[in-house]
Amino acid sequence: MRKLAGVLLVALLSLLAMSSGASGANSNASCNGVLVSSLAGQAGVVGELTRGFHQQFKDAGIPPGFFDAAGAHEHAGSVEACLGG
Repeated sequence: MRKLAGVLLVALLSLLAMSSGASGANSNASCNGVLVSSLAGQAGVVGELTRGFHQQFKDAGIPPGFFDAAGAHEHAGSVEACLGG
């Protein structure tokens, strides 16, 4: 179930990040910072995504902080690298 939630997260964030252009975050920022920055200007999107992913993780029996911690510890440098592509 964790893998499915992760795949869904990457797919959705990939679509949103690619449609919104480059991130303004510092290249040393965590992937959370890079991805949130890439969604700047899209009112409410980050909050909606966060609530949705937290609920999916809770429904799968995974602590919602798992989602946040993974992105906070990763420092890939770009939207594409953070999303694995």
